[in-house]
Amino acid sequence: MRARDVPRDKMQIQGKVALITGASEGIGAACVRVFEARGARLSIVARNAERLAAVGGPGTLRTAGDITSEETRESLVARTIEQFGRIDILVNNAGMGLYAPAWKAPMADARRMFELNLFAPLALTQLVTPHMRERKGGTIVNISSIAGKVTLPWFTLYSVSKFALGSLTDGLRTELKPDGIHVMAVCPGYVKTEFQAHALGTHPPEPIAKGRRFAITAEECAEAVARGVEREARTVVVPRIGWLLVALSRLFPATVESRLAAINQSGASA
Repeated sequence: MRARDVPRDKMQIQGKVALITGASEGIGAACVRVFEARGARLSIVARNAERLAAVGGPGTLRTAGDITSEETRESLVARTIEQFGRIDILVNNAGMGLYAPAWKAPMADARRMFELNLFAPLALTQLVTPHMRERKGGTIVNISSIAGKVTLPWFTLYSVSKFALGSLTDGLRTELKPDGIHVMAVCPGYVKTEFQAHALGTHPPEPIAKGRRFAITAEECAEAVARGVEREARTVVVPRIGWLLVALSRLFPATVESRLAAINQSGASA
């Protein structure tokens, strides 16, 4: 293959300003490390100030706060623009789960989850987009889930929030393409983080909890995020075998639903 035929990444992260939410641990902290290694300048936010202080290098701008707060979001974006002059990449990573049947989940918990999983990313996108449009470019990354492609019955309302985030991502991609802004969804399967420990509600079914043995690392997920940004992917499913579950759910929905219902029932009767 001749040198000019070698595929090149469409976007270089080197020198770009990346704003990453939920950055104090898990996928968010791993994204900080991976983007920093690629030469990005970083603005990061999370509620836990002590953990946040341990993430990122000397040039990292840190904002401790809850991004479901309008005041925190506005301060975060304003501080980032003030320090770096622009925002090139927004990674909407912060999120939470809710293990509870949809028919009896506390509405307060459902609303709390939707505020973080859907409305906070939307609000940050609305704050950041005008700056990106002014510069005629940028990338918005929404961290969804495989549960945003296949509804998981032990995680129904979480799935709903991530399906909504996926739809938002697709719509934004179409809306903002003329402005040179790319919008990408990332749908991880199980990742070795404290996600389950932080989730609202009860606990996942035992077979699902045991499935964590086959989970990928946060670093593997973050690397997939960065590679997706570089090649301007529409949707990243990680690990890629997750596409098999998505395909099966579309080709054989009744079979997949029966299998998921059986897993859910095993947890309910345990």
